[in-house]
Amino acid sequence: MKSFVSFLICIFLLSVNPILAQDNRTDRIGVGVGPSFMYGDNTGVHSKFKFKVLPALSLDYQKKINAYFDVKGTIGWQLVNSGDHYNQEQIDIIAADNQPHAFSGSVFFGDIMPIYHFNPNLSGYIPSLIKVYSGLGLGYIYSSRTDERLILNDPQRRTESYKASDSGIYIPFRIGAFKDLQSDADIGLEATFIYSPFSELDGNDLQQKRVSADMLMQFQFYYRIHIGRRY
Repeated sequence: MKSFVSFLICIFLLSVNPILAQDNRTDRIGVGVGPSFMYGDNTGVHSKFKFKVLPALSLDYQKKINAYFDVKGTIGWQLVNSGDHYNQEQIDIIAADNQPHAFSGSVFFGDIMPIYHFNPNLSGYIPSLIKVYSGLGLGYIYSSRTDERLILNDPQRRTESYKASDSGIYIPFRIGAFKDLQSDADIGLEATFIYSPFSELDGNDLQQKRVSADMLMQFQFYYRIHIGRRY
């Protein structure tokens, strides 16, 4: 009887072992795409949810440090556009300060950050179906635009269009979740908040908004492939 019980215990332990996690996360390369918007001085009326939602695209590389930490490098692009949210009176006020009331263009960015995994696979523990991570970093951003400005002293009230650009340091914050696939890959969702305190990404510095810094928000679906050796 004791031998039979011992045999059953061994069978049970062998059946459990495959579902116990190991820290086998590898380095990863990923691509993400999704909606985004911009918070600036002439990007809409955010308190009334009147602003443009446009696409963003990112490429990233994550280097594993240990079970809990990665280093993540990201480069990306976001389409930006002020939209048409202002009445003529508001446009006149902006023009009186010699500022553009509208713009369209692209923002390019690149950053690096440490990533903390809240629930990684650890040896001896049942793995989580969904894994969550977050990070804070530092990056450089470049805005390339076509700005539009009303000429107040023109009898025909013409609007002039001109090329403009701006660049500077930004602080990115990310939080995401992903699920491992059967293949050497994973899929996930990631939210990115970009805080740009030193640059005018929309070409306007009237400070009409409550927060002085320009900001970008992105929600992206990611697909990442695993590279390198498993741990």
